[in-house]
Amino acid sequence: MTRKIRIKTVEVHDCPIYRGGNALLMSLPEIVMEETDAICAIAVADVLPWAIKVAAGGEVPERPLLCRGCRGGRAQASFQLEAITAPVTGRTTLRMSSLRAIPMFATLPERQLEKLAPMLQAVDYPAGADVITFGQPGEALTVIKSGEVEVLKPDDDGNEKLLGILKAGECFGEMSLLTGDPCSATIRVRGEPVRGLSISKRDFDALLGRNPELSRYFSKLLAFRLNRTSNQFTDQTDGVHGDLTMIGPAELVQAITVTDRSGTLEIQRDDGVELVFTFGSGQIWRIEAPGDPLECFYDFLRWTRGRFRFDPIEGEPEIERTIHKDTTSLLLEGMRRMDEADPVSS
Repeated sequence: MTRKIRIKTVEVHDCPIYRGGNALLMSLPEIVMEETDAICAIAVADVLPWAIKVAAGGEVPERPLLCRGCRGGRAQASFQLEAITAPVTGRTTLRMSSLRAIPMFATLPERQLEKLAPMLQAVDYPAGADVITFGQPGEALTVIKSGEVEVLKPDDDGNEKLLGILKAGECFGEMSLLTGDPCSATIRVRGEPVRGLSISKRDFDALLGRNPELSRYFSKLLAFRLNRTSNQFTDQTDGVHGDLTMIGPAELVQAITVTDRSGTLEIQRDDGVELVFTFGSGQIWRIEAPGDPLECFYDFLRWTRGRFRFDPIEGEPEIERTIHKDTTSLLLEGMRRMDEADPVSS
């Protein structure tokens, strides 16, 4: 059984936040924002102990709860708690069991699995079908339940090159959803038809926003995939270089970040524009660019063509750090800007 707590305003006296009838929904430990009218930190602190007791199976207090107030005690509101109990259906339980058997979802709390299960849609793909096409916007994350798919990418001559094979329990489509880049490979059904579970970009974004465990998992997965595909680059004793058609800008930066690498990343776009990023322990220390460094970084996330070279170093860079914002925060801001500029694809 899933137990949520609805906190509804009963009486309001000069309150700057709430109006009569406003409600706040808790599914502890989180507040369900899409079903909450307004949030007051004082009110939440006052009703939270009661909400915890009710969520644990305690009785709902009969009398309204009064907040301590603000504005010198002139502003107050009273709240009534209501326990919302929703049964978990047999179909949801079945999907939760399926999800628990998949490594990428195995560590999720049961409460999050209950939320995730209804988002998943069963999908079937015939033998030989292209599920994802190279260069197209990412639309969904798919977990394979049965069957296999090939990961393919065109080379410089336009011929498809096999990068790997994904099997039951593995997933695809998550990289373009995470980075906002076009799909970096074609996914084609290999042999027998494939059955899977799919989640859309919109639901995927919401899921990561409230699941730090899953967000951390995908960061590790991103680093793993970089290592797995690194043999597609041209290895040299003093570094590695490749093409942005093989790994997108955001994916490239995040891969360096989650592996805590130090070194210099040089990128040249096909039209000759050049950028140089200096990394220290996975964080961007300095950006050399033909304009404002941060604006050039955000613009770089949109690049689709170009070459890069990463030269690693031991220890921290021996230069002054001029970029002090966390690199993950920079990536998130860049993704936000891209979504605002292209709301249709988001």
